[in-house]
Order: sequence, then structure tokens, then C-alpha cells
Amino acid sequence: MSASPYRRFSSLCPTVQPLVVRLIQEEFTSSLSLSTEAPESAWFRAIALANPTFLYCTAAEPAIRICPESYQQLRECLQRELSKAA
Repeated sequence: MSASPYRRFSSLCPTVQPLVVRLIQEEFTSSLSLSTEAPESAWFRAIALANPTFLYCTAAEPAIRICPESYQQLRECLQRELSKAA
């Protein structure tokens, strides 16, 4: 039985989670309409609450991608939660 290439945020190693949070910040910051910059702890809480699914791609270059099924839910959760925290 092979390991699944899909991982929920909550199942990522604690040392990897901050890296994923930073990547999500880079991906979503410009598309979210926030009045002020939210602290990193608020980003972490919002992402943990959404608990998106990621796909590990191990083709030529390893990469991690947000699964399309999680993308919109994550965006909505980030907008809602970070608006409260900002």
C-alpha cells in the first residue's frame, strides 16, 4: 500500500507547518481585502481552522499544492478570520 500524496494541514509535521503558512501568505495576501496586516499567529489559526488539503507533487521537482477542492474554502476562511484579527 503506497502513501497517499494528499495531506491535511493538521497532519503536516509541526516544523513544516510554518513554511506552508508562509507559502499561503504569499499566495493569498494580495487577493484578500484586509484593512491592516494580520499577525502571523492569526494566519496560522485561520489556516488550522480551514484545515485545507494539500497535494504533494513529486515529479521532476517536488512541490506542494493546495487541492482545488480546498482552495475556495481556505480563501473564504482566511478572509473571514483575518478580517477579525486585523
